[in-house]
Parts: sequence; C-alpha cells; structure tokens
Amino acid sequence: MGGSMADSKYEGIDRRALLRDRREHRARVAQRLTREAPVAADCLPWAAFDAAPDWLAWPDDALVLWQRRVGAVFCAPALRRWIDTARVTALRSALGDGFYRSLLRADDPMAVATLPVGLPDWPLNGAPSEIAPLLRGCGAAVLVATLPHGGLRHAVSQALAPLAELMMPAAHAQALVKRASGLCAGAAVAAVQACASMPSATAADAATAAGAGTEAGTVIGGAA
Repeated sequence: MGGSMADSKYEGIDRRALLRDRREHRARVAQRLTREAPVAADCLPWAAFDAAPDWLAWPDDALVLWQRRVGAVFCAPALRRWIDTARVTALRSALGDGFYRSLLRADDPMAVATLPVGLPDWPLNGAPSEIAPLLRGCGAAVLVATLPHGGLRHAVSQALAPLAELMMPAAHAQALVKRASGLCAGAAVAAVQACASMPSATAADAATAAGAGTEAGTVIGGAA
C-alpha cells in the first residue's frame, strides 16, 4: 500500500511537470508567432500552439542555428564540394565546427532511402556574407514543409520567412530534419570524445565540449 501511495505521488509530480512544460511551450510559441506573424497568429486556437513543434519554442539564436543546419543538410551535395577558403570559413562559422565536420563525414544523403531524390546542387555562388542567411532561408523552408497545411503552417511560414515554399512531401522534409538532428548528436559526441582524449581532460572539460558540440543548447530531442 505504501508503495502505491509513493507511486501516486510521483505520478502527480510528473503530471504537474508535464502541464507546466506544456504551458511554457504554448506561451513561447504564442509569443514568437504573435511577434513575427501577428495577423496569422491571431486566428489560431490554443490547440494549435500546443501542437507546434518543439523548435518553434526555442530561443531565437538556437532556432536560427537550427534553421541553418537543416538548410545545410538540404544543400549538402553542393556544400561538400566547396573549396573556396572564405566561403568554407563562413560555412563553418554559420553551422558550428562540429556540425560542419559531421556533415562532411556523413554518407551521401542521396543514398539514404528516406531522403528525397534530387536534393539541390546549389548554392554555387554567393559572397561569404550571404551564406548564413541563405542556409537559414533554406532550413526555414524545410521546417515549414514538415507541418500539415493549415493555420499553423501559414503562421510559421510568415514568422520564419523561408527562402521559398518547397513542393516537398512532409515525410521528405521530416527525413531531412531527422538527419540534421542526428548530425547534431554526432557533433556533440565527437566534441566530448576529442576533449576526453586529451591528457589533461576533466569531467568539466567534457561537459563544456558537449555544450559546444550542440552549440550552446540547441537541443535535438524536439527537432523531428
């Protein structure tokens, strides 16, 4: 009987935590959409905010970085061939060094059955200063394509201002997002392993490296 009471207590705590997290998620999504797409957001019911993906509730800097990384996966066939020093430097800066290395080491996305065929063989041109905004716009288009058609998708499209609307099935867009999430995880693991291999590495060093690998908390659990 005592065990049952304890279980009920923890279940109550879990439910309260879940409700708190849900309210916070809803509030952050509503705040972003009200700020970036006020007219479209005003037409949404509360249920739409609840149904929004986790990344829509992330802090601005984390969401911008996530869009760039998703955009890089989308454009990976072209990015792997870049050799111009200035553009490669700008690309690494836009993505984070760990993610950039993971992207280069990854298998060809075209060979992955769940990803769409004919991924763009671009961008081929553009100044280094244009790379980060271009990747963000591409990533925004992919993220919008993961959402079902309706009011939420319309509001998110206005808020993120993608480069262009993609005529891509949601399943393909979700596969790109899943791959970006996996590369984020790989970058974080590689950062910890590299730090741990150093003779003077400490647990604190490893934790710092893990944070750097995911770019200051750009979480991947809610990416898909």
